[in-house]
Amino acid sequence: MRLPPLTMLCTIARRDTTADDYGEPSAPSVVASDVPCYWWAGQVATSAPGNLQSLVAVTIEHVMFAPGQDVRAGDHIQTVTDEFGRVVFTVSDYRVVVGTAFQRNHIDCTLRLGQAIGGRT
Repeated sequence: MRLPPLTMLCTIARRDTTADDYGEPSAPSVVASDVPCYWWAGQVATSAPGNLQSLVAVTIEHVMFAPGQDVRAGDHIQTVTDEFGRVVFTVSDYRVVVGTAFQRNHIDCTLRLGQAIGGRT
């Protein structure tokens, strides 16, 4: 089976298991850069909480990697650059890997925005 085209490049960072002097998790460090990938976003319709008759459009982001890429839930996708060299998002707008699905010819990761309301990650 053919590998899907991975026309984009990204940077993957991972938090260390150690804490800083104040007990907070350490800043993520880059584990791989210029990793071939393919990022996309799609929308799905779901019912609004408490109101089953109204629909809300929710955007779900994914990134796909070649088999064997070291990526796991909790990793930060810090940057993505498309095939034309345009930056899709940068470190200040990073994404967090929520889950990984290992397929026969690729790894599909579901993403969420890294910085949530109130500055929590």
